[in-house]
Amino acid sequence: MKRLLISAGMLIIWFNAISQRTVDVDKVGSSGAGALNYVYTVGGTPFVTAKFSRVVEGSPFFNEQMMKGAIILAEGKEYNDMLIRLNLLESQINYVNEKQVEMIASTPIKEVLLLDTIRKKEHRFIFSTYIESIERPDKDFYELLQSGKAALYKQYKKSLMESKPYGSATIEQTIRTEPRYYLLVKRQWMRIKKLKELPSLIADKQKDIQKFINDKKLSGDNEENLTAVISFYNSLFIQE
Repeated sequence: MKRLLISAGMLIIWFNAISQRTVDVDKVGSSGAGALNYVYTVGGTPFVTAKFSRVVEGSPFFNEQMMKGAIILAEGKEYNDMLIRLNLLESQINYVNEKQVEMIASTPIKEVLLLDTIRKKEHRFIFSTYIESIERPDKDFYELLQSGKAALYKQYKKSLMESKPYGSATIEQTIRTEPRYYLLVKRQWMRIKKLKELPSLIADKQKDIQKFINDKKLSGDNEENLTAVISFYNSLFIQE
């Protein structure tokens, strides 16, 4: 009898935990089979999260697929040759451990390096806490596009919208991604909304930058143009 009571109590706890987790209903059978597969361990502590939902548009990740890369901890220790997904909606790092289980890193992480093997490009993300600016950036991982006298960062700003269709018990989620660009110069953290703003933001070389934009006939507030201008600005100090 005592054994039955203990089993029943543990079953209630288990059901409460499962009911709090966000589960992609497109990946789970209608019978709920395999629910135990959604219980993971972080730092030795089992955890579950919120509610049943379906993402109908967008993704919380920089790339939905696992990418080869490395993570650098706050104290500088580096782990290479890992499989990683960067969750930009919740500022989390997902990785595959030695047992091939996807985990969420619980240790403070300074940088994440992701290798795009198709385009042969490396993406370097730095967590906001470790960006050396007077004004602290919003909590997020920012991609470093240019470094030097001035640094150019890109934020993949994620926003979540939820709705529940009439007569449905499933919450549908839409995740939007808005690219935002930031300039770090002399420890000043400034958002760049327009290309034409750059000369005034970098006042020490304002005339040179304006001439560069005019000579190159740059137009459009895109990553390519912003990167070209900051790269030119940094090159002025290499020549000096």
